[in-house]
Amino acid sequence: MAITIQRVVWIAAVALAAVTLEARQQIDAGVIVQFQRAADSYAFEHRQAERRSAPPPSLVEGAFFTPLVAAAFRDRIRTSGCGIPQGAAGDSAVPRLNQSSEGAGPLPQCLSAVLPALPAELEYRVSGVALLLADAHLHIVVDVLHAAFPRSVAP
Repeated sequence: MAITIQRVVWIAAVALAAVTLEARQQIDAGVIVQFQRAADSYAFEHRQAERRSAPPPSLVEGAFFTPLVAAAFRDRIRTSGCGIPQGAAGDSAVPRLNQSSEGAGPLPQCLSAVLPALPAELEYRVSGVALLLADAHLHIVVDVLHAAFPRSVAP
């Protein structure tokens, strides 16, 4: 009788874990779609502004990296198994929105593979421990994901 109860409890725990994992994956997928829609919308506005010779779209920090998107990105970066990018170990200043992204380093391929693909108008860059979303044509910062990479721990 005790073995049967233990078996039922064990099966219930495994089932709950599977349901929780599936729910988390569905939430993550929805959040990534939200990010991709925002990126596509920016790319469309960017192309329209170029055609009209208008100024670029206005930017607001957190428009792309909402709290849910930021959590999903940090989780993907943390579980990717990639090391900290070269430019991320130091305490370099993180550029603000609309500032030049020229000094920021490129994102390593192993990290690019775990993050959503971007339209041609956008690119990921690294500055300090921040992940930058940059306009690839204007070379300006579009959004900043602060604390995207863990700081290296000195021995």
